[in-house]
Amino acid sequence: MKLPEQLKANRERLGLSQEDVAHAIFVSRQTMSSWENGKTYPDVQSLLLLSQLFGVSIDDLVKGDVVAMKEMVSKDALRMERLMAGSVALLLLGLGCMIGLYAALPEPSIIPHMTVGSIVGVLAFAAFWIPSVICTKRIERIKHDHKLNSYREISAFMDGRDIADDSEAMPGRGSRSSFVLRIVCGFGIGFVCAFLITTIANSIL
Repeated sequence: MKLPEQLKANRERLGLSQEDVAHAIFVSRQTMSSWENGKTYPDVQSLLLLSQLFGVSIDDLVKGDVVAMKEMVSKDALRMERLMAGSVALLLLGLGCMIGLYAALPEPSIIPHMTVGSIVGVLAFAAFWIPSVICTKRIERIKHDHKLNSYREISAFMDGRDIADDSEAMPGRGSRSSFVLRIVCGFGIGFVCAFLITTIANSIL
């Protein structure tokens, strides 16, 4: 990525410190340092303010970066879709194993009011549910590590597309993946609790 070099060169051209630039565009000095070190990437609003401050176009600032951004967005969008599909598939497999084992192993276990099938079924479900949660969390990690929100928004801006519309169209949107993560975690815990309560209640009655 060339932006870090552009930021530093333009800042030094104007004789400004990182703190001067940060104050002018309403961010922290640490944020400005992170941009110049290539650790994070500014959003479109910050790029607009930087271009105005430096007296250069956004195209000049991100020249050479846009193609790489588009490739990364496309590649990571596909990875996130696969991870999300894998998370759902693991969850369904876990449910199937739990129900199947419960029906196949009705013998009483050493735990009162629970059958062997219910215990083994819950363990089998956990074996699938935990990787399912990991897959969903990996979606968040990819988005964060690759600055995908900024890349997507900048790519849309440079193409003249509406950023809000592009955000909705992008697979693995932060709010969407976070919502799926909450659903997977909540559903897994809730289903196991309901399963155990129902099993124990049926055995008592």
